[in-house]
Amino acid sequence: MKNIFFILALAWLASAMLGCDSSNSNGASSSTDTDTVVVHDTVEVRDTVHDTVTVLPAGTFTYNLPCQVVHIHPEKEGKALLFLWLHGGVTDRKFHSYSTHPNHWDYAHADDDIINYLRKTETKAIALLPMCHKADRLQCVRWQDCYADVKAMIDQYVKSGLVDPKRIYVAGSSDGGDGTWNYVSQHPQVWAAAIAMQCNGPQMTSVSTYFYNSRDEADCESQVNRLKQSGANIIDYEHHPELGHPDDIYCTAARLAKFFSHRQP
Repeated sequence: MKNIFFILALAWLASAMLGCDSSNSNGASSSTDTDTVVVHDTVEVRDTVHDTVTVLPAGTFTYNLPCQVVHIHPEKEGKALLFLWLHGGVTDRKFHSYSTHPNHWDYAHADDDIINYLRKTETKAIALLPMCHKADRLQCVRWQDCYADVKAMIDQYVKSGLVDPKRIYVAGSSDGGDGTWNYVSQHPQVWAAAIAMQCNGPQMTSVSTYFYNSRDEADCESQVNRLKQSGANIIDYEHHPELGHPDDIYCTAARLAKFFSHRQP
């Protein structure tokens, strides 16, 4: 019983510190800005023996992973597109929390480039930036092991009527790039399009996928060509040996306009 009260107290403290407001139906905190940013963190009860994490959710929606949520132009009519960003890993990945490791979301720049593009083009959108807690080595995250939690968040937004199910997009860099390939190859029915960056593992997929990497990764041109010959829907691939990891300069306005033009059939 004491443990339950302790966990609830921690949940209340986390909510107060992060300023989460669950009074709005879309989970966004009250703001007069054209877009709002909410961080839904969670209090963790970790079982290190069985590698399981039980969490207490914050906000209107249930977030089984800590998740940064950005509402872009919520004042516009109609349903929003849904964009998911999959972050890469850092050296102490297994011991994450938002309060001590916000760089899990800030390490790369591509997520900011994509969100800023949606703002500038006055696109109604919701961006979800979840935090992956699964790892096979200290610095390497395993997004494939978090898919059930990610899909549960997507399903809530679709069922709420806030987002268009034909306009759900995913992008990621480094381990998040590998996670993106896993998601579009294993769960193609979910995604309208994908961008995978700074990774080595292109896979067969029917999803419209854009692929970019640098000198810290292998040149995957031969792999991409074999996959395309077998029917993979890889729209574009570029290897940049002049760039280092994680130089995410690939999200230009022209590319993003094409990326967000895709729809699920």
